[in-house]
Order: sequence, then structure tokens, then C-alpha cells
Amino acid sequence: MNDDLGEPRDYLKLHFLVFVWGFTGAMGELIHLPAVEIVLFRSAIASVVLAWMVRTSWRVPTRRALAMLATGCLIGAHWVLFFFAVKVANVSVCMVGIATVSLWTALLEPLMIRGRKLRRMDLIFGLGVIAAVAVIFQSELQYAGGFLIAITAALAAAVFSILNGRFAATTPHRVISLYEMVGACAFCAACLPVSALYLSEGQGLDLLPSPTDFAWLLVLAVVCTVYAYSEYVSLLKRLSVFTINFANNLEPVYGMILGAILFGDYQTLGVGFYVGATTIAFLVLAHTGMSRRKRLPIG
Repeated sequence: MNDDLGEPRDYLKLHFLVFVWGFTGAMGELIHLPAVEIVLFRSAIASVVLAWMVRTSWRVPTRRALAMLATGCLIGAHWVLFFFAVKVANVSVCMVGIATVSLWTALLEPLMIRGRKLRRMDLIFGLGVIAAVAVIFQSELQYAGGFLIAITAALAAAVFSILNGRFAATTPHRVISLYEMVGACAFCAACLPVSALYLSEGQGLDLLPSPTDFAWLLVLAVVCTVYAYSEYVSLLKRLSVFTINFANNLEPVYGMILGAILFGDYQTLGVGFYVGATTIAFLVLAHTGMSRRKRLPIG
């Protein structure tokens, strides 16, 4: 897909999905489990729900199934890094680090998709986001570790988004989501020893969530994953990967608002953070208005 072919309702749906995803960072703070266990439960519950939804229409060629399972492992890694960044820093800092996904996408699409050229508008807007992120980073050095983890999570997100653009052309979106959630679940199950040794602060595995944690896990799995993630995959048929990932830069804004309301993040964040977050919001809105124009390759 070289240009966006979506209708106005597709853009509205996209921004609604981004708003829903804005809650995921807050849930990482609300759920009192290590990052790997959060993603394990999230992907396992989502797999069960999606398996029930697709029933007998889940069969695909073996090669494609393996590719989607492998992509699911990458998604699992992205989510683990995301929630780990929340634990290391806070909701707002983590979600701003995720905003670098737009630049990663602009740089990686030409390398991963045959015939795709580096587009001037994508690069300019992506660099604008990086400049805003740099302002935030310089003002919040105490959260540098969590910030770098979130940037790594953004790189993983860019890669699996580009891969999903290929799957969306041939496979129903819920079937794609099912295989990828199974892959994410398998990845997290393999990572449980790492979680027990290095990510649990000496507490070992925590596979028995409290009733409150389980309630939040259900919301995370059903609303933020089964609904939001599968609808995101369906939008890949009509909107470019860059447009979708660039709109995702609004996640930090929603996450910042939720972090301020629920956890008092505003008490520990400086002026630079808010300047950068406001710049990101402006760039996303500007890009949305221009995204249906023809994109020009560099040179």
C-alpha cells in the first residue's frame, strides 16, 4: 500500500483506537504483576476469546501461520518491554518513548517493503517527533532507563506493524490476531524463568492475580487487545503503516492525562515534558490532515 485509501470514518476509528490504547499504560500501573506475567495473561485471555470468535475459520497455510506466530513473539516482546518501562519509570515517560515508533517506521518501511521509497513527509514528521522526544528526555534524565526501554519497545512495534501490513492483505484480521496472540503467549511462557530471576525483585513468579488484577487483565485483554488490536489490523487494509503508527503518537498525550489523574505523574514531571508532549500532539494532528495527499519520495 503506497497511499492511504481510507474514508473519514477510518481516521475516526483509528483515533478512537489510539484513545483506547492510551489506557494500557495506566493498566500496567494498576495491575500488580511483573511485566512478563501481565503480557502472558493478556495474550492468553485474548487467544481464548479470539479462538471462540473465529471458530472454524482459523486455518491458514502453514508457512503463513508460522510467520504470524513469529510476529506474535515480537508483539509479546514489545508488550513486555512496554510494561517493564512503566514499572521502571512511569506511565507518561514510557508512552512518550513509544512515540519514536513513527521515525522507526519511516526508516524501516523502505528496507522491509520492496518498492517503498523513503517519503519526505514521513521523515520530516518523524524527525519532528524525535526532536520533541529529545526535549522530554533532557528534562527527565532520572527516568532515562525506562525511557530507553520504551524506545526499544517502539522499534519492535514498528517492525511488527510493517509485517502485519503484509498479512492484512490476505488474511482476516481476527485470524491474524489469534495467531499473533498465541505467539505472544508462547513467548511470555518461555520468558517466565527470566521474569522470576531478574524482573520480579526477588519475589519469584506471580501466576495468581488478585481479583482486582484479574478484572483489569480482562479489560486489557478484551477491550485493548481483542477489540482494539484486531480493528487496528483491519485498518491496515486501507491506511498505511506510517499513518497508523504516527497517530499512535497521541498515546503519550492520553497516557499523560491518565497518569496525571490516576497516579499524580504531574508532580514529578517538568515543563520540558509538557512542551514535548504538546508538540507531539500538534504534529500528529497536522499529519492526519495531510496524510491523504500524495507522498513525495526523497530526491
